[in-house]
Parts: sequence; C-alpha cells; structure tokens
Amino acid sequence: MDKDHQLYEVAYLVSPAYSEEEAQNFQQTLKNLVQSAGGLIDQEGEVIKRRLAYPIKKMREAHLGNFRFLLSAEKIAELDNKLKTSKEVLRHLLVHTKRQPPRTIRTQALKPSLTLPAERPAKLYKTEETSPQEPASDIAEIDKKLEEILGK
Repeated sequence: MDKDHQLYEVAYLVSPAYSEEEAQNFQQTLKNLVQSAGGLIDQEGEVIKRRLAYPIKKMREAHLGNFRFLLSAEKIAELDNKLKTSKEVLRHLLVHTKRQPPRTIRTQALKPSLTLPAERPAKLYKTEETSPQEPASDIAEIDKKLEEILGK
C-alpha cells in the first residue's frame, strides 16, 4: 500500500427497478473498479432495500449500498465520474474519512449524590405518628362554648 492512499467511503442508491441481485452485482462492479485502480477494500457493506424519506426521481424506495476503501486521491475522480454517469444510481456520496479508534465503554462506581450526616436530626427524618384520638368532649361543653362565641 502506498503512503498516498487515503480512506474513502462511498454510499449510493440504486433504482428499485433493479433486482436485489443486480444491485449486488453493481456493488461488485464498483469494488472491482476500485481494485483495478490500485485501491484496497477496507470494509464491505451490505446492499439493502430501503424506503426513502422523500421521493428521488419519483421513486419512494431504493437499494442502499456502501463500502469503505483505500485509494489515491488522483484516482478518486474516476470512481466519482462512474457513479455520476451510471444509469442505475439515483444518488451517491463519496467522502474522505478517517479511521475511528474502537470505542471502549468505561464503567465506574456511582458516586452518591447526597451524603447524609452521621447523626440525623430527629425532626427532619421523623415519620408522622398517628396519636390515638382523644374522646370527644361532652356535647354540653361544646354547646356552652358556641353560645359564648355567638354571644347568646
């Protein structure tokens, strides 16, 4: 591999008029074109049929294909031209990309968000206790107080 090779990724939509097998063959044709230009296939993607978010050339579905490859910058124009002039391709995107390091998932102990003091104040953490109800006062006493309040 030459030092001037760079990592690229291509994604394209193939017309739904073509069968699944024909879309796979088109991807293989593109890969062969990259390899004949001196490139190396880095990662092979699948060709899958997708429903489009909006119509492209009056079509609501398409075969989506993609792959990553290494190729020199001078020869990338040839591949781009092949995609532009191809009657099978509805849209394509060819981008220069960088290799992403694998992601590692770190696990760490959860820190308590609130630390409580060793001694808890009784009034903050005290649960409400239900006290037994006192027996109702004598009705005569209640009537007497009402009369005092009302001024009778």
